[in-house]
Formats: sequence, C-alpha cells, structure tokens
Amino acid sequence: MNLLSKTTVPSTKSRSGALSAAIPWLVAAVTALAFWSCTRNGFINSDDPDFMIRPFRGLTPADLRGMFTTFYFSNYVPLSLLSFSVDNALWGANPAGYHLTNVLLHAADAGLFCLLCRELLAFGGQSRDDGWWAAAAALFWSLHPLRVQSVAWVAERRDVLCGFFFLLSLLFWLRSFRSGKLRGSLGRTWAFVSFALALLAKAAAIPLVLVLVLLDVWPLKRSLRDPATWLEKLPFAALAALFALLAKAAQGQGGGLVAAAKVAPLQRLNQIGIGLVFYAGKLLWPADLALYEWHWAPVRSAVLIGTAATLLLFILAWRSRGLRAPLLTAWVYQAVMLAPVLGIVTIGHELVADRYSYLSGLGFALLFGAGLRLLARRSRPVASTLAVASLAALATLTNAQIPVWRDSVSFWKQVARVDPQSLAARPSMVAALIARGRMGEAILELEEHVALNPQDEEMKKALADLLARTGTTERGHARLHEELALEFEAQGAYDKAAWHLEKALRYDPGSGRLKAELEKARLGKGP
Repeated sequence: MNLLSKTTVPSTKSRSGALSAAIPWLVAAVTALAFWSCTRNGFINSDDPDFMIRPFRGLTPADLRGMFTTFYFSNYVPLSLLSFSVDNALWGANPAGYHLTNVLLHAADAGLFCLLCRELLAFGGQSRDDGWWAAAAALFWSLHPLRVQSVAWVAERRDVLCGFFFLLSLLFWLRSFRSGKLRGSLGRTWAFVSFALALLAKAAAIPLVLVLVLLDVWPLKRSLRDPATWLEKLPFAALAALFALLAKAAQGQGGGLVAAAKVAPLQRLNQIGIGLVFYAGKLLWPADLALYEWHWAPVRSAVLIGTAATLLLFILAWRSRGLRAPLLTAWVYQAVMLAPVLGIVTIGHELVADRYSYLSGLGFALLFGAGLRLLARRSRPVASTLAVASLAALATLTNAQIPVWRDSVSFWKQVARVDPQSLAARPSMVAALIARGRMGEAILELEEHVALNPQDEEMKKALADLLARTGTTERGHARLHEELALEFEAQGAYDKAAWHLEKALRYDPGSGRLKAELEKARLGKGP
C-alpha cells in the first residue's frame, strides 16, 4: 500500500487537455461560492479597526514608505497593509469590498493548492483521475471550517495573502525539478521571489525553508549529503532569518512577546504539547470554533481527539512501510509550520488559534486526496461517494460558521459561549452594544462578566458607571431580562427565555407576571 512513492521526478503533462486545465479553476470557483456570504459581513472590533484606520492608508509615496518602514501593531506586514490601501481606494469604508478581496484570495489559494497537489500526487505515478483527487485534497483544505477565521476576519488578510505566495513558491520549487520552462535556476528564482512576497504579507511563511528540506527527504528523495542541496537553500535561509528578527522586533515593540522568564517551563511544554495535537482534533471535529485564551475547557475536546488521532497516525506509520513516509511527512510538515506559534517563544495572548492552521493544515489535506486515490484503486464509486459526502459536510459547517463573523456582537457572543471565562469576550461585546445604543444588553453582559470574573476591577467600575449613567434600577434589570426572554420565546428558544426570566425574578421576586411567563417558557409555549 503506497500513497506517493516514486524516486524519479515525473512530468505532470495533462492527459485530458482542457478538462484537466479547468479543474483548478473549478476548485477556485467552488471555494469562492462557499465563502461568498462573507461579503455580507461587516468589520469586527478586534484588529479590524487597527488595520482599517492607520496613519498610512493611501497610496502616496509617503504612505508606501510608512508601510515598509514601520512595525504596525506588533507586526511587520507591509504587503498586507498595501492590499488594504488598494481596497480603501476601491471601496472606501464598505466592508463588502474588503471581504470580497479575502474571498478571492482564498479561492486563488485553493486553485494553487490543487496544482501543487497534482504535482505531489504525480510522484506516486500518474493516473487519469489525479486532477480530481488533487481537487478533492484542495477542497478539503479550502472548504474546512478552520479556514473561516482566516477568510471572514478582514484583519487576517495576512493569512490569505501570505498563503498565495507561499503556495506559489512551493509550486515554482517543485516545477524546477522537471522538464519545462521553469526547470532549474529559473524556477528556483521565482520560488525565492514568491517567498519574499509571502514574508512581506506575514511572517508565518518563515518555516518554508525547512519545508524545502522536508521535500528533499520525501517525496523528492534527494541526497542531503550533496552540498548543492544545501547551497541552493542559503538565500531562503538568510531571508527567513532576517524576517524572523523583524518579527521578533515587531512583537517586542508592540508588547506581544512574553519574556521567557515569565513563562514557567511546564507551562511552555504544556502549550507545545497542546499545539501539536489541537489542530488535528479540530480538523476531525471542527466544533465550537472561536478565539481561545489560556483556559482548558474550550480546547479540551480538540486536544483529546487530536491526541488519539496522533497516536493512531504513529501506529499506522509504524505498522505500514508504505504509509510511513506520507504520514510522517504530513505530521512533521504541520509541526514545522506551527513551530513559531507552539510556545517555544511565547507570543500574544492565545493558547492556540484556528488561523494558525491555514498553512499548517496543507499536509493532512494532501493525505486526504492521496487516500482517496488509493481507495479508488479498489472501488472508485466508494472513493467518489466519500469525497462528495465529506466535502459537502465541510461546506455545510463552513456556511454555518461564517455568520458568526457578521459583526462584533455575534462574534463575541460566540467567543463567550465557547469560553464563558474569557476576559475579552463580554467587555468587547459590551463596547459594540453601547456603540449601537443597546444599553440594556450591555448592562446584562457586563453583569455576567463580573459574576464570572469577580477579580476584574476595571469592568466592575465600568458596570457601576453604566448603571449610574442609564439610571437602571432593580425593576429596570427585571424589565431588561424580560424583554430578552420575550425575544427568545418568539424565536422558539425557550431554554434561553427561561434563563432570562429566572434572572428577572431575582430582581423582582414578587412579580406574578414573570412567574407565569417562566412557567410558559418551561413548558415550551410562546408569548
């Protein structure tokens, strides 16, 4: 049993002509269609304002100089900033245009990944269906709900733009080893240029130089004893080192870099261990996607599932010689791409993040396509049915996740639901509610936050100020909960309605009306 295994570098010249050439475009179109509803979303008050409103947002020479010479909010991402400036010139403050750019870039990434998968699948010997299995692999990656954070969050333009040039660099690199116009140094030169552009979009591309070594080991099977194998990568390594220093300086200047002395060794090891299995767990069970602070409960399920899946992967690799190379390569690839955010150097305030899987998830997606091709040798209908069912399920889950990013309120409500202990969720939601004039809801959310986080003195003061400013009384609290309860009853969400009515009765325990409404809600009866 062998997923990809040939020592010679094959040609991937199309056998089916126009249809084969159209497959990557089809992948891009399906991806764009799946994410099109993102264009109906707005901005959210997490990072989006930082990247939308900045001192250099035009396209003048002074603006361009600012983009390329300034660390902006703990990042050095001049190419991403430039893309926002182009959007600003085209769309002004209309969020639909910014979302459209993200969607189109992600669709282009999907098409490029399809081409890359076809190159890699060809190492196992070509078949007439390679294009379709490459498409399945690319769509497994592009339609997965883990991609939503990178695409639906405008500020994460960095992911989709970096991904475009990262994939282009790998594609040029692989094509430099076979016959054609890009063979040899020309292909590697274009790979280097694409790598530089990827780094200018986001530092997440830094590990690419290690990926090139990994490709040498398998599937290229080149000799690492040959000095030329290492010399050709020196420009990539030098550029990666430069941008690693820039990324460290940017994080340090913005306060995102946590000093090593402040992180206990066991905490660091814990973060590394969680990061190595968390993404496999979310890959297999993409539920409760949100932002994850340093709390165990929101990541527990993914860590347990990911640990079981990782152990199974190593058992399969140990027992099957044919599966060993592809399985271990996919796992090592993920570990390499995650290395900057695993906690070896502690950056930021998140334990893990869905967006970190944007590039690191490519290896397991390729395994999906390769596994389907292997299954098709025994039963093509079964493989095709499995592919369609899996991709349809992923597209459905993604379609359900995109509205979470509709606005700041819906987004932070999801974060608070997944992680009730979140220190950022309710305060950020309250800021959005106050901006919309929804003072009652803001008060209730602040009260919930203070109840869950009694040590948060800043939010206690904010709650007292808001209560004083709005003149909210005990009866006023009861009325706010009652209004929300009636809204939930109208939606058929009787459990939520009952919860609010119970809260209302705490403020107005003598109300017969509230008691009657609570009884109806518990029985599942509308107003």
